[in-house]
Amino acid sequence: MKRISLFIISLSLIISLMGCSSSVQSSIKDYNDNDIAAIVKDKEITIGELRFLYTDEEVLESIEGTVKIELILQEAKRMNLDVSDNKDLQEETMMLLPLRDKEDPFGKSMIDFIEMQAQKLGMEPKEYYKKYVEIRSEQIAYIDAYTQEMFGEPDAYNEDGLEVYNKKANDFLNEFVKEHKNEIKILIE
Repeated sequence: MKRISLFIISLSLIISLMGCSSSVQSSIKDYNDNDIAAIVKDKEITIGELRFLYTDEEVLESIEGTVKIELILQEAKRMNLDVSDNKDLQEETMMLLPLRDKEDPFGKSMIDFIEMQAQKLGMEPKEYYKKYVEIRSEQIAYIDAYTQEMFGEPDAYNEDGLEVYNKKANDFLNEFVKEHKNEIKILIE
């Protein structure tokens, strides 16, 4: 139960970091997979990396959130936070979750999302989902480790406490991103 609760906390932090940009002007079709969408410190994020995680319709709206996640990952790695056990645990948890009843952050059933992404990328659905889980598990593990380092471990059995913890972590992470805005370049809109 605690493992699922911590997974949900971390996933909700990722979702809240994504945000949406209402000023999206371009279409994903205007870009190639190798085009650089953003740079966070020295790490380039390509359109192809975004296309892997999001539907084509969601790629441009997801750049800002992906940038935030990358900044947090870099900071957690700089702090030498060990996430190996947590990453494995996150992968195991995600692989055990039933997909038919779950929705992705944009409201599609996960199975539909997986099948659509796999087809778009020329992959088998199981192959796509395994890679997707690897990427998301690493993100969740680092965000979880970073927030726990900053705020301690949340009380997974106290719903009100979880809500307060999530708000505190979200506010802190958004402020952290603002402090590093000079190290972030979003190159496409």
